[in-house]
Amino acid sequence: MALFSRSSTSPAQQFAQRFNPLRDTVYDEGAMFSGSAMSADLAALRPLAEGLGAESSELAQLLWLQFVVYSKRQMDDEGLPLGLRALAIRAALGDLTPTDRYQQHYAIGESALQSEEYDTAIEHLRQSALWANHDGAVLSLEQKLGIREEIGYALHEAGRFAEALAHNQQLLGDAQTAFGSDKDARLSGLINNLAQNAYELGDAAQARHYLAQRLALGQALHDDDIVLDTLFQQGVLAHEGGDTALARSLFQQRVTIAHASGDDDLLAETEATLAELAEREQSSR
Repeated sequence: MALFSRSSTSPAQQFAQRFNPLRDTVYDEGAMFSGSAMSADLAALRPLAEGLGAESSELAQLLWLQFVVYSKRQMDDEGLPLGLRALAIRAALGDLTPTDRYQQHYAIGESALQSEEYDTAIEHLRQSALWANHDGAVLSLEQKLGIREEIGYALHEAGRFAEALAHNQQLLGDAQTAFGSDKDARLSGLINNLAQNAYELGDAAQARHYLAQRLALGQALHDDDIVLDTLFQQGVLAHEGGDTALARSLFQQRVTIAHASGDDDLLAETEATLAELAEREQSSR
């Protein structure tokens, strides 16, 4: 009979005992925790995870949870490199399901947008869109279109305006088919993006075309927010093009709509915009 018993806990077991409660807390929607304290607790686990191997599943889990916590803390600059490394390890290990791939590429893409790392965002949002079409990743059609709209936004912010325009033109056609109408409110942002793409490419005529399309959409939907914003952009474009009479007419239309709405704050804003236009016209004479 042994005089004493000895328990042996492996490094992997030690890691799990310390890591799992932290992971469960972070992913518990109802849990409250200090972001800075959680980051410190996870950082303290780093040597143990690294001791299990630079390409270990444990290290990937730790890095990913650090990334998630940094994202919650709106510290994407710190978290993004950790998320990228975690995803690379997991991809190499081959233990990601299609849903994992969609979700993790999307999370990286969103974080990269926040960090203004637009090329990284484009790469991972495209991967997310690819995996979102896999049979194992169940997303609604609207969600899939939403990922593609974010890709167009990232292309624009990256200064890749021609790519953004071509991408968004294809997306607009697909979205109209998917929604079964060219008068769906969900198209408003996308059409506006197309106008911005064209404007940055120096194609004022095409920008005006898309703004006219967006205005018609807003009017058909009786959506004053869309109409007012579009009239403002049309007015700015007219002013920049030297057509002061058209710019004044467009800004006056905004005042008329605001007056009819009975919203005093909106009326004050539209009148101030019209007055600013008049001042700019006066100073340019």
